[in-house]
Amino acid sequence: MTDMPTEEGSEQRRGHRSNLFLAAVIEFGGTESPIRIRDLSFAGARLEGPAFPPIGSRLVLRRQDMKIEAVVRWIAGSRCGVAFDGQISVPDWVAGKASGQSGFGQAEVDRLQGIVRSEGACVDPPEPPPSPSFVRAGLDERLAQELAYVQRMLEAVSAELVRDAGIVARHGRALQGFDLADQILGHIAAVIKAEDREAAIRAIGMEELRARLLRKSL
Repeated sequence: MTDMPTEEGSEQRRGHRSNLFLAAVIEFGGTESPIRIRDLSFAGARLEGPAFPPIGSRLVLRRQDMKIEAVVRWIAGSRCGVAFDGQISVPDWVAGKASGQSGFGQAEVDRLQGIVRSEGACVDPPEPPPSPSFVRAGLDERLAQELAYVQRMLEAVSAELVRDAGIVARHGRALQGFDLADQILGHIAAVIKAEDREAAIRAIGMEELRARLLRKSL
């Protein structure tokens, strides 16, 4: 199975998604364990969590409204690789729901962002004139570094929250907001640093974000 993530460090899959940090749960042996999806393809995933069943064991991977059976292919410390029984839609799993379903998805995130921006427009003070000592050289790189820093902070908060199975069960949809924010920040940072920004935008795996940045309607 050529599209299956292999053992740590071998990353052979084309179009490898290294920035995923999706809250999910695995079910095996009558128990549930919160985990994070760190890499995802239509045929398998790389997971991170406190414990996994032995290699060759079967489990159910569940994220929000999505779930699929899988087999453990390898284990390396706190990470493991699984192969799915069948194929998945990666965008649906990133969103946590099948296309067309309602829920706390990208549209809701966009709506909330719109409210924040519209409210902020009424209270933002006028922009001060630029300082003559302001250094524009390297600004894009500095902005990208700050975005990456915020992304790491969100990732750390999410990592703490998903360790509690109760929080995952009760607030799974809210945790999706951390996932989306983490991914969006990572993609924007990559675009800012890229020499060819259009190519970097077109390489974004999140269809709705890609369309917004390219100013296209879905």
